[in-house]
Amino acid sequence: MGLEFIRKAAPAFRKGLDRSRIALATPKLFMQLPTSAPRTYAATLRDGAQLLPGESVGVRLNGEQVIAQCGLTPIAIFTSPTRELMDALRDSFGEACGRVQEVHEIAGIAEISVC
Repeated sequence: MGLEFIRKAAPAFRKGLDRSRIALATPKLFMQLPTSAPRTYAATLRDGAQLLPGESVGVRLNGEQVIAQCGLTPIAIFTSPTRELMDALRDSFGEACGRVQEVHEIAGIAEISVC
């Protein structure tokens, strides 16, 4: 009884080994594209401001504050801009483009990446 079971199971076992051998022989290292996410900065939304992920906004240096605006209307203030962001904005005459990555409506915070 046990010998018959082994003889019946043996071909399926060999097929499984063959499939695994083919998967191991398939090159995968250079076929996968690396993924990268842009650095985002948290900005507190103003009252009544509505943003959607993927929306383009203007990022502007206003004294020691960094604000995001749609057209001429300020819609968000960056909570803690880094020194690198401030320097990059000064080098680009105080203005840059940004893209909204995430919006946390309950917290009133938007994650914005600066282009």
